[in-house]
Amino acid sequence: MRKKQFLLVGLVIGLISLGIGIYMNVFETNGFKPVTAVIDHVDETWTGTTGDEGSEYEYDVYVKYTVDGKDYYGRSDFYAPGYEAGKEIKIYYNPENPEEIHGDAKGFGLYLMILGPVLIASAGMMSLRGAV
Repeated sequence: MRKKQFLLVGLVIGLISLGIGIYMNVFETNGFKPVTAVIDHVDETWTGTTGDEGSEYEYDVYVKYTVDGKDYYGRSDFYAPGYEAGKEIKIYYNPENPEEIHGDAKGFGLYLMILGPVLIASAGMMSLRGAV
């Protein structure tokens, strides 16, 4: 791959990673409040195969949580390995509509916020060095 193409790909992937990370950490749960939820169950759905990677699965995480003394039940939009029934996790709820929730993807978002600039810097350094 030519230097300019490598730099462009690194910049694009890095900026996308950074943008998604910022969205997950800042905007997705803006105005939402944290609460501890208990996983009721996790549904695993087979979505197909991907060659060498094996089978692909989609996971739906259903949680129970309490806000202001009222019990709620809903589907989180985030799954992490190790999620299983009975496990306590942090979720975020909309105080104006406690049925609207988001899973705690802030750790993954932080990872993406770090990965983005690393990819950008790496692509820039490699293209400047002529290593590509």
